[in-house]
Amino acid sequence: MSKLPFVVQPKLQPKIELIGSDESGKIKIERRGYLSSGEKAFMTQAKSTDEATAILVNLSRRIAARYKIDMMAAYELVTGAISGTSDDPRLLEIETEYQEELSRTITALTATQTRDKLLQATCLMIYRYEAEWTVSDTMQMHPDIVDGLAALYEDEENKSIEALDPKLKTEVTVEELEKKPSKK
Repeated sequence: MSKLPFVVQPKLQPKIELIGSDESGKIKIERRGYLSSGEKAFMTQAKSTDEATAILVNLSRRIAARYKIDMMAAYELVTGAISGTSDDPRLLEIETEYQEELSRTITALTATQTRDKLLQATCLMIYRYEAEWTVSDTMQMHPDIVDGLAALYEDEENKSIEALDPKLKTEVTVEELEKKPSKK
């Protein structure tokens, strides 16, 4: 960013974040308050092969056809069956009839969550530490560091700036800081 010909410098400057624990050791990595375009593109491309979404959509489509309901209602039934939060009377029948597909969906969703953590950690290591970093390198890291990097990724994706300036409230976003004050 320092190479850009800024007329007005960004209000918030990146800071170094410590990630890890006493058991894992701690690493330093930059917190910016946002994800770069490259980081976003990396994750978009990495998630384009998400098997869990395909399984969930296919199961929802089958249930929609079987019960003659729209896709959204079928999706809500499937997610309700997975999470156990639905009280729909068809739920028991769906859980019985589609038990194998529901189980496969749960397995795929769990695997996707684990995979996403690894990809988020890898993404930050590539873009903020070493361009030659690989998923294999991340898989050799202590879980505390991977979890910390994934949490940092989530904060950056949500444009959380509280850690950059503790005086700011969590609800304030980078966009709100850049807005001019209203004249009253």
